[in-house]
Amino acid sequence: MTTKVKEQKQAAQATPVMTHAEWEAEGKKRFGEDFMKWKFVCPVCKNVAAVEDYKPFKDKGATPDSATCQCIGRFTGAKYKAFGNPRGKPCDYALFGLFRLPGVIVKFPDGKEKMSFAFAD
Repeated sequence: MTTKVKEQKQAAQATPVMTHAEWEAEGKKRFGEDFMKWKFVCPVCKNVAAVEDYKPFKDKGATPDSATCQCIGRFTGAKYKAFGNPRGKPCDYALFGLFRLPGVIVKFPDGKEKMSFAFAD
């Protein structure tokens, strides 16, 4: 096993796990019933974006779910690379890439799990 794979496994083990019901309840508590108002933070550049911020980028493939796993910079044409220089925000990070830095793992009733960015403070 490579060092990178070991580090990713350790990071995943330290990541909080919530049931989908717990995740949904926490989102509603923080931001209200309207999912479009929920805010997430990119784990790399710390940019905060609401689900509704992705709406103008529908033609570029953005969906409401994009806010939970892709920094908005992927759609705005960010000049910052998640792991490049110089660092800035927003960046082009996505959870489905080589390095997975979830804020939380959401566990669904059917047993499937989905990595998600953390809720913004």
